Amino acid sequence: MIRIFIILFSIFSFHSLIKADDIREFEIEGMSIGDNLIKYMTEKEILNNDQGHYPKNSKFFEVNFTGTKNKYDFINLGVKREDRNFEIYYIRAMNIVESKNQCMKTKKIIAKDLKELFPSYYFLEGSQKHYFYKNSIQYISQLSSQRDANASDHTRVECMIVGDKDIEIHGNIQSTLEVILSTEEFSKWLNSL
Repeated sequence: MIRIFIILFSIFSFHSLIKADDIREFEIEGMSIGDNLIKYMTEKEILNNDQGHYPKNSKFFEVNFTGTKNKYDFINLGVKREDRNFEIYYIRAMNIVESKNQCMKTKKIIAKDLKELFPSYYFLEGSQKHYFYKNSIQYISQLSSQRDANASDHTRVECMIVGDKDIEIHGNIQSTLEVILSTEEFSKWLNSL
């Protein structure tokens, strides 16, 4: 718990000194929305690390970043399937958490920093069942450039708390604290599925 808190506090305390109007100005592990993933991974690495979350003929796919990670346990990146520069449209950085309480405390700190970083964004908070892991809950703090977060650029921090039944069904899945950046284009596409 202390490791996650120190890492995330150091990330967001530096960024909170700056005000941002665009999620493209924000970096996670040195990568930003709009960067070309080909700068960080080879084409072969990108194609071999498709997470398989979306159909093979879909516009986008999600790649597990295999490069060096200093602050997060996992990073997934959304890129267009037909773009050979693999421009990043979505970043999802995750750390495994031991408990809901630990995650919620850290999420609250990060949400406060994100509100300071994106002062002109709309803020929403709530919880919902996970779209895939039906017995798990997402606790979300989200900031979006427009009122409709599903149709705009947005950033969010969430605790995805895995339910025991989902562990029985799906095997070794773990609860996570996630920081997500998503473009309007990726969000609209995802919501159309």
